[in-house]
Amino acid sequence: MIDLFTSTRVQILSKLIERPYTASEIAKITGYSKTTVSYHLSKLSEAGLVERHERGKWVYYRITPKGERRVKVEAAVSLASLVGAVISAVVFAALKLLSAAEKPLIVAEKAVTPHAITPYAPTTEAAGSAFDLQLVFLILAVVLACVFVYLRFRK
Repeated sequence: MIDLFTSTRVQILSKLIERPYTASEIAKITGYSKTTVSYHLSKLSEAGLVERHERGKWVYYRITPKGERRVKVEAAVSLASLVGAVISAVVFAALKLLSAAEKPLIVAEKAVTPHAITPYAPTTEAAGSAFDLQLVFLILAVVLACVFVYLRFRK
């Protein structure tokens, strides 16, 4: 199955939302060759995302309602992955700052009351069931950022 949403095709569809264009006009706007644009337009036409309309000697391409929906979904997924990555990165940074801020307070409290100092000996239970929330948010941020980059720049 062909990938309908390469960055070239998304760029072409995004332009066609504005108004119908000829392959030459799209080539000029996007910087791709007319051959490349024609190839992508034929694939988009086969998928039912654009329509061909002949006006005299010119052939204009217009986006279909199905094509508009697909562009909107693509944009929404891309935006959602970017927002999710940013939120995850902010939460990770906040958790990291909170954990860094708590450590000196605990040390200061124990230094003031030396009789309250108990040696720390991690048990196998605690070590085995430890769940690092910071790591989860960091991994989530990286994965969502990768999804955004893939969706935005795939060829």
